Amino acid sequence: MGGSSGVLMSIFFTATGTELARSKNWRIAFEKGIAAVQHYGGAKTGDRTMLDALIPAVDALKEGDIKAAATAARQGADATAAMKKAGAGRSSYVTTANLAGVNDPGATAVALAFLAAADAGQLPGAS
Repeated sequence: MGGSSGVLMSIFFTATGTELARSKNWRIAFEKGIAAVQHYGGAKTGDRTMLDALIPAVDALKEGDIKAAATAARQGADATAAMKKAGAGRSSYVTTANLAGVNDPGATAVALAFLAAADAGQLPGAS
């Protein structure tokens, strides 16, 4: 994972878990997690961060399909390789030449997590 990905994933999972315990709704819980990451990390879609995989995956979950979410996360992560500039995170300190053709590490980690959930057949505890 990238430089700040571990901390931001901790923030994401804490906010998601707290909301999931309250509402028992995965979509709402993930949206709370995304909001927390955006609040503390300051990134948004297109900044070449984990959010470029996470937001499309959660949007795909609105249709209730974990496999579609995994595909959306993978496509989002792969799209970061074509982004010429990072708007946040450690990649924002890396030159354009060194970013070219390389997926963002945080986005890749998110994609792998969704792929693992899809391989398992569903989100744990989801019906």
